[in-house]
Amino acid sequence: MNALSRDQILALFDALNERLSNACIKGQLFVVGGAVLCLVHRARPSTKDVDAVFLPKSELRQLAAEVADAFQVPKDWLNDAARGFMSASGSFEPFLALSHLTVMTATAEYLFAMKAVAMRLGAEFHDESDVRFLLRYLGVENCEDAISLIERYFPPEQILPKTVFALEEMIQAIKDE
Repeated sequence: MNALSRDQILALFDALNERLSNACIKGQLFVVGGAVLCLVHRARPSTKDVDAVFLPKSELRQLAAEVADAFQVPKDWLNDAARGFMSASGSFEPFLALSHLTVMTATAEYLFAMKAVAMRLGAEFHDESDVRFLLRYLGVENCEDAISLIERYFPPEQILPKTVFALEEMIQAIKDE
């Protein structure tokens, strides 16, 4: 699957807005994951998809599929697969306000907490590099502060030992740079 650049994602949002306008529907996206790192922080040049919660769900899913066909991108370029990693206390900030589409993005703190809780390791995942970026961006200097930040959004039992070990190693590596 081809990755989506920041410019491509913005063009997809414009096309989605146009379709929403034609259907007289107001839509909302609450974007998380790599798309936030690409769109807001420019920490990566691209992402494989846009993970989001979207409203109204069925209408946006259908219109996003139409946009996918028009732009020849994967049908799941906009998907809600990350909803299982989201917190009821998640925090978002405005990113884009179009005539019929509002795009909100996860705050850096919330995105860090989500990425840390998920902490998928391996070449096919970006979580480790994303967490490193966010640790630097947020100025987190020790594991206790990192855990405290995660606990703003997720209960302690969701923080796995592998996450704590990985955070300790990452924070030490950042200090050693």
